[in-house]
Amino acid sequence: MKIALFCGGPSSEHEVSILSTQSILQHIDRKKYDVSIFYITKDLRSAHFNPENRLIIPTDTASYHSLLDGIERNLTQIDLAFLGGIHGEFAEDGRLQAILDFFDIPYSGSDYAASALAMDKYRSTAYIVSQLPIRTPRTFYVDISVNIQNPFHAYPVILKPNNLGSSVGVVIATSSEELEIEAQKLLEEQHLKKALIQEYISHAVELSCSCLESKEGTFTQLPPIEIKPQKGDFFDYDSKYERGGSIEIVPPQSVSAAISRRISGLACDIHQLLGCKTYTRSDFLVRGKEIYYLETNTLPGMTATSLLPQEAQAAGISFKDLITFLIEHN
Repeated sequence: MKIALFCGGPSSEHEVSILSTQSILQHIDRKKYDVSIFYITKDLRSAHFNPENRLIIPTDTASYHSLLDGIERNLTQIDLAFLGGIHGEFAEDGRLQAILDFFDIPYSGSDYAASALAMDKYRSTAYIVSQLPIRTPRTFYVDISVNIQNPFHAYPVILKPNNLGSSVGVVIATSSEELEIEAQKLLEEQHLKKALIQEYISHAVELSCSCLESKEGTFTQLPPIEIKPQKGDFFDYDSKYERGGSIEIVPPQSVSAAISRRISGLACDIHQLLGCKTYTRSDFLVRGKEIYYLETNTLPGMTATSLLPQEAQAAGISFKDLITFLIEHN
């Protein structure tokens, strides 16, 4: 079976994608799969190559083609485009899946429609809370290109992009001055005109929980993982990817077993309602007995220490077997 591991891309998670793909490359069953790499640059050029055990990005410009030309030249005969190692906008918002659909190339994970919906935090959370007995923090979708106003008239509040991953651009603003500064950063650094201002849920436990779906449509509930940030007030980009940035505990210690089971079930319910396939990871807050839904990630991190592989390991699924599952159940 010919598998092309996709990595890179134009998103703010380009470097994280390379780390995920390196980890996948080290753990994928090379006896079972004929593995190649399809690398996408930040400016949407592509290179297709056969890797050794270590991922080395080609530096020879002759190796690169435009994205569409690279797909048409190299991928029309593969059995599967494995998207588990590519993250963030373009890959996670459905655009890459739509391109692969156009070329009739099979790929892992959710289709373009489910990916686009899940990436739109405002609309996806509104839909989920309308369908399930679960809350989400009160949220306003605001224009940050004009004089930004705090609709809550109190601080702290959460400022976050509506459609970026890995907590890129997410901050806790403690004053109107800080809110204005951080909104300006989103405008200048991420080129966003709209963002979310969200209620800050104090004294809450951060949890994430993944769901696995077989090609027959049966679900495997995984245990939630509790996240204790060590370098900030929440599980931000630095906490996720810097050494010692967070402590992850699976199964959780700070919530009851009943709440853990409830979240495992909710993760699969949300996955199904969004129309996702094979796997997702959803994020939650718990305060007391109240569960708050935050968002769903259709292409969660896949390094050996990422949350999904840790949850799978706790359920008795090795990283190698997890990758095999994600390949086989499409």
